[in-house]
Amino acid sequence: MSSWGLALRVARREAWRNKKRSALVVAMLALPVAGASAADTLWRSSQITAEQKAVWQMGSYDALVTDVGIATYQSPDGNNSAPVEDASGNTPPPLRTGPASVAGLAALLPAGSQVGQRESLYGGQVQIVNDQGRAWGQLNDADLADPKLAGTVDRVAGAAPASADEIALSSSLSGKLHKGVGDTLPIRPSEDNAGTMPQPKTMRVTGIYDSKQNPYDDIVFAQPGVLAAQQSSGQTAFPITVPGGVGWDLTKRLNAQGFLVESKLLLADPPPRSQVPYYTAYGNGGLGTSSRASTLAVAAIALSIVLLEVVLLAGPAFAVSARRRRRDFGLLGAAGADSRRLRRIVLADGVVLGAAGGVIGAVAGIAGAAAVLPWFGHYSQQALGGFRLKPLELLAAAAVGVLTGLAAAVAPAIATSRQDVMVALTGRRGQSATPWKLPLIGLGGVIVGTGLILFGAWHGGNAVVVVSGVFLAELGLVACTPVLVAWSGKLARGLPLTGRLALRDGARNRGRTAPAVAAIMAAVAGATTVAMVINSDDAQQRRYYTSQLRTGQAVASFDYGASRVSTDSANRLLTQVSAVLPTKQGAVLQGVGFGDGQTQPATPSVVRTPQNMCPANLNGAAMAKDPRCDAHGGAEQFETGATRVVAGGPELLRVLLGRTDPAAEATLAAGGAVVFDKYNLAADGPKPTVEIGVEASCDEQQQGCTGPTTNTTLPAAFVNSPRWDVEAVVSPGTLSKFGVNYTPMDLLFDTTRMPTSQEEQHADNLVGAAGIQQRFYVERGYQSQTWVGLLALAAVAGAVMLGAAAVATGLAITDAQADLETLAAIGARPRVRRLLAGSQAAVTAGLGAVLGVAFGLLPAIGIIEAGAQQIAANPTNLLNAQQTQFAPPWLYLGAVVVALPVLAALGAAGFTRSRIEMRRRRG
Repeated sequence: MSSWGLALRVARREAWRNKKRSALVVAMLALPVAGASAADTLWRSSQITAEQKAVWQMGSYDALVTDVGIATYQSPDGNNSAPVEDASGNTPPPLRTGPASVAGLAALLPAGSQVGQRESLYGGQVQIVNDQGRAWGQLNDADLADPKLAGTVDRVAGAAPASADEIALSSSLSGKLHKGVGDTLPIRPSEDNAGTMPQPKTMRVTGIYDSKQNPYDDIVFAQPGVLAAQQSSGQTAFPITVPGGVGWDLTKRLNAQGFLVESKLLLADPPPRSQVPYYTAYGNGGLGTSSRASTLAVAAIALSIVLLEVVLLAGPAFAVSARRRRRDFGLLGAAGADSRRLRRIVLADGVVLGAAGGVIGAVAGIAGAAAVLPWFGHYSQQALGGFRLKPLELLAAAAVGVLTGLAAAVAPAIATSRQDVMVALTGRRGQSATPWKLPLIGLGGVIVGTGLILFGAWHGGNAVVVVSGVFLAELGLVACTPVLVAWSGKLARGLPLTGRLALRDGARNRGRTAPAVAAIMAAVAGATTVAMVINSDDAQQRRYYTSQLRTGQAVASFDYGASRVSTDSANRLLTQVSAVLPTKQGAVLQGVGFGDGQTQPATPSVVRTPQNMCPANLNGAAMAKDPRCDAHGGAEQFETGATRVVAGGPELLRVLLGRTDPAAEATLAAGGAVVFDKYNLAADGPKPTVEIGVEASCDEQQQGCTGPTTNTTLPAAFVNSPRWDVEAVVSPGTLSKFGVNYTPMDLLFDTTRMPTSQEEQHADNLVGAAGIQQRFYVERGYQSQTWVGLLALAAVAGAVMLGAAAVATGLAITDAQADLETLAAIGARPRVRRLLAGSQAAVTAGLGAVLGVAFGLLPAIGIIEAGAQQIAANPTNLLNAQQTQFAPPWLYLGAVVVALPVLAALGAAGFTRSRIEMRRRRG
């Protein structure tokens, strides 16, 4: 029998003899295999093939033809397209002045073709006025009664809408509204092209249907054209059936007539690239290979770090087996077995247990994926392509288990092959010299890895270089761990008895302590890096968070002026909302709308003097630093319309300023303007003025609509409160002689305290009942959600820490049996065994946590700086003006360094027996 055959046979028998230990090792090795198998199965099952997507979009029709209104090139699958251009790069004029019709499209198709009803690709949102408030649904106006579209939806209950006053709801929306078949709902259709908000229609629910492509969306199904406004080019499509299918020649003819085609025939049999004009004119239109390569490289390195973690966790378990079988190996050595044969026996343990872990993990992963697949689709809110298995990929995942088991057994195998035969037979520990070659190599890895991190971070922000440096430095630190563990024994002098024993025992038995410490270090380092990045990003957003509103203020926006709310209606709604909020002051902000698509209204703006204008050709960073430039990056909670010269009374000033300014209110009442930025003043001094330019209204149907501008100078009151959203405030009638017609845009509210969620919902109900599309908003300041991520990271680090500490402590208690017997013989109390176990767990967990936190902060700084360098590489990016924030998550670090080691110590002490069994010693 070959030496490997004998080693595998011994390993199989040893695994069967020690079932509990084998089960522990197999479970650890099977865990990553199960995760990889489940992830692969879920990923493959979630993928939707092009053929499936085509059926979900067009049912049994042959193709879906989109009206784009201009001659176009496209890829065979229809995912990429671009307008046809002449030699000068100009696009041809539109082929149609209005949307295409069924008859017009049918005339372009061969005899015997069929064209279905026009449907909206982007139906927009429809508002549902419900008893509990208001809700929104996505409009789908495909004809569900068409039998050829049966494959696009799943019928849950009822029937398809058959008239203009009937709708169907998706299961998700039906559940949220608590409405079913036979119920009625007030539905507010989409805005028309003039921006007018229609009145709600009472419609009856006839059925519950789910879209196969978007089964979890809130969808309202209606008859074509009932709830949708007239769609422009690129927003309507026609399903068509053509004898023999829609081939490439017909597709090109339809492209020339302003139609984009998605054909089932072309998905199954695409033409050669040389016959596709789109590829000739525009290339492949796909992602660059360098971007994909970078993503794959980062993913591969991250996977390597995960496998390293598994190796470090499983390594002590193989060390348990090797130490328990030390006498057996001594007998083999005495019988003539050389070091190579001893190594193979221990490595065979890794192969056998790794193979078992790979098979069990793959089967468990497949079974788990099959079990959670329905919940996975519901949780991810996406359609699934169906349960699929890729045997080669699953076989590769199982092979990873074998390789991981083999790698985990390498260190114990080397240690076993080097042990002295007499020492092994007598059960003595032998001399334990401090290694120096491997730590030196590890130190070099740490230095080189740190250099790569710093180079990648401060030279272009190369993510691959940074992550490569992290991996290399982590490997180096793992190699240095035995020396660090040995040096830690010198700190035992000032500790109590059990602490001294634990620390010195760990330093003396580095073979079992170092892997556990390294596993904890790797897990804590990775979690700390991610926690640091998350917390620093949160600190960055918190510091630079700006809002139009002060904390506690609220706003109701009138849909950018499209709701056509009159002044009386706005004042009435202001009174109603003020009654349900803790209102201190309310005001109506008036602006100028964007027009009805036909006529652009007269629009005022502040005319600056040349020296106060923003210099030309400044990049984003320079603009952000120059106070004359409008380079805001804050959150928008309300809109002033087509102008930032707004109108209102003194109450508007009080709400915008948060205080009373008598001088400004007097200027406003006298027909002047209140200016918030000194650079908007035409003249300062005792009698400041501001110049307002009014661009006259014009017909937008004319090419390059630009009306004449009339300038007027108004007395001004300067209030030093710069804001980017409002240039000046005037009285509503101040500019009426120039044709400026102000209309209510927003209701602003100052509150005496932060409104509750119930008060906010009540106010939103009132706003919705008034026909306002946008939600009522309360400014609650920056809202951080990082605690969820930090808690999850602490849980992951804690799980690894507790597991590694448990393995190391169990091995330490086994090895320390002789020491415990000696302590018992000289009168030590039984609880010493518990205290020693707790101390050993605390030492292992604490040392790994400290090393992990110390190392994890460096990659985090590199990653954060790499992101900053990528931003800095784009001079036009306004974020260049922001200072990078480095914010350590102190609470998380305290929990990892202090709380988790204490928890590991308490757990080890609690699960360890106090009674010490006296055994007969060998020799």
